[in-house]
Amino acid sequence: MLDLPTSAARPAAVVCGHVTLDRVAGRLVPGGSAWYAAHTFRALGARARVLTAAGADYPERALAGVESIIARAARTTLFVNLHAPGGARRQRVEASAPPLDPAALPVAWRGADVLHLAPVLGEVAPRAFADVAGARVVGLGVQGLVRAVAADGTVVQPRWSFAPAELAGVTAAFVGEDDLAGQDDLLARLAAAVPIVVFTRGAAGCTVTTRDRTFVVGVFPTREVDPTGAGDVFAAAFLLALAGGDDPVEAARLGAAAASIVVEGVGGETLPRIGEAAERARRVPVGT
Repeated sequence: MLDLPTSAARPAAVVCGHVTLDRVAGRLVPGGSAWYAAHTFRALGARARVLTAAGADYPERALAGVESIIARAARTTLFVNLHAPGGARRQRVEASAPPLDPAALPVAWRGADVLHLAPVLGEVAPRAFADVAGARVVGLGVQGLVRAVAADGTVVQPRWSFAPAELAGVTAAFVGEDDLAGQDDLLARLAAAVPIVVFTRGAAGCTVTTRDRTFVVGVFPTREVDPTGAGDVFAAAFLLALAGGDDPVEAARLGAAAASIVVEGVGGETLPRIGEAAERARRVPVGT
């Protein structure tokens, strides 16, 4: 189980993806997979760095404590998220920033312990970033690669076709239940291309598939207030544990514990408490 590092032995985690503004109850709040992941890495003791794109409308204080390179855009990617009873989510996009360039990764950021590719709207090319970054562990959040934006701004999910070579260098891919809509055999195709595939299922836990086995990890019981960011937090914690030497089972337990914390608040307000995950992880059940 991951032990939080001392300041003298902090792992380095680089996150690539758009930070976003999310319209919630009439106000704009920071969000996006990259934002949740970066703050998770920071709370777990890593040196968190993020390469992103945003407009002048983005509050840079939202990345306080995180080393950041922000490519300037006309506007920050902006989502409207609607959660139906039972957790199903519908989304609309009001603005989007341009794709990210792997050449923008500073030399000093390359060779990190973790590279977390966290696209929200296809802004990251996995193979290109993995090749440039040279990280020990590379994680990919699939949700941003299965999405497209219709003419009216509604988020849709056409079938994502990819060649295995496009995912070369990726250590672990993360897929949520919402990501499977319209994707047919996505889990099987990913398992053939990536050494570790994690399928997160909310309160039902997750299924982790490696080259030689599949196992199920449960959840830490808690009271869910807002599910936003849970998958991103899970993935970041999982990757950091994996880079620290944990096997996928223990990495998934830490991921589940971290996700249980973020859902206890609204809009990432509980992210500073993610350090509590190491203790919770010991009580996350494992099945087969």
